[in-house]
Amino acid sequence: MQFKEVLGNRNLIARLLRMVDSGRTGHSLMLVERDGYGALPLAMALVQYMMCPCRRPGEDSCGVCPTCRKIAEMVHPDVHFVFPVNVTSKSGSSGKPLSASFLQEWRQLYKDNPYFTERDLYARLGIADKVGTISVAEARGILDALSLKPYEGKGKFMTVWLPERMNAEAANRLLKIVEEPMPDTYFIFITHAPERIIATIRSRSRQIRLCPVAPQELAPMLEVRAGLSPQEATVYARISGGSPGAALDMAGEASSASVYLPMASQMLESAVSGDLVGLLEGNDAVLALGRERQKEFCLYMESLLRKMMMHGRGLDAVSDTLPQEDGAVDRFSRVFSGAFYEKAFNALEEARSMVEANVNAKMVFCHLANVLFALVNFRKKQ
Repeated sequence: MQFKEVLGNRNLIARLLRMVDSGRTGHSLMLVERDGYGALPLAMALVQYMMCPCRRPGEDSCGVCPTCRKIAEMVHPDVHFVFPVNVTSKSGSSGKPLSASFLQEWRQLYKDNPYFTERDLYARLGIADKVGTISVAEARGILDALSLKPYEGKGKFMTVWLPERMNAEAANRLLKIVEEPMPDTYFIFITHAPERIIATIRSRSRQIRLCPVAPQELAPMLEVRAGLSPQEATVYARISGGSPGAALDMAGEASSASVYLPMASQMLESAVSGDLVGLLEGNDAVLALGRERQKEFCLYMESLLRKMMMHGRGLDAVSDTLPQEDGAVDRFSRVFSGAFYEKAFNALEEARSMVEANVNAKMVFCHLANVLFALVNFRKKQ
């Protein structure tokens, strides 16, 4: 990856170039982003620039030398990766899954879409219904990898994707090497939640915050990668919040809307028609999702209700409604009143919190169905 291939953040790239050229990079960088902003391709472009023997100072790496080609393929022996994982059939019988077991999937995902989101990674690794973690065994692996001399003499780079997923023991084990790094050893932490990383690691890392990608730069990429029309690409570029990863997810066949919209519409339709039995039976599809995606469903339904409320008030220009949601948003915005939305939002947020707290999902969504039914049918009697 070269800097010229990275979407957006031109001012930040210029700053990174000056840091490297002046020798002020530091041993630990923390790239702070929203999910899907593209900190990983930016980090790879930075590593490639730092290691390229033929780089053009102030411009970019050459992109064609053996070093650049190895880094671009994520196979350079001095460039290491750690990311959240969980137990699958690939992690072996030890019960201690490590990133090394999933490097093939990691490289292929980056090749397919360098702007992948946390959800995309978990789906590729086969842990979509679990939360990835970085364990103390992984931290020991980091120390072992960095204890070796560089194979090609240009330093060692450790990219830790989502260090907030480290448990406390793993973070504390890494602390000493971050505080007192070995010569020519560099850490690049890529985080979505820096406040959840222990303060001692944060304080020893130079924090750099990525900016959202402008819609006019993001839309052409969506036309090419997702096969969208210019009009559709403009919509997704705007509503993604400047996140290429989020925009690609929303535009893809497996987007939240395509998965959750039918479930949400069925629940709301049953509530409106006074069919409590149908509403409760509709929970079966939600219960089959698994805990992490059940939380996503609650968040999606909150977002859908917000769009209905905005549409009902004539604020379509800022509602960020997806093309496939137009019918449902128009249909239900004619039915629900302003009082319904606030109470429904609260019920959905309560359901999401209970799922996160490991409350029995069947009880949670049965209660949610009853609340939605009561809100709609109580209003009809007024």
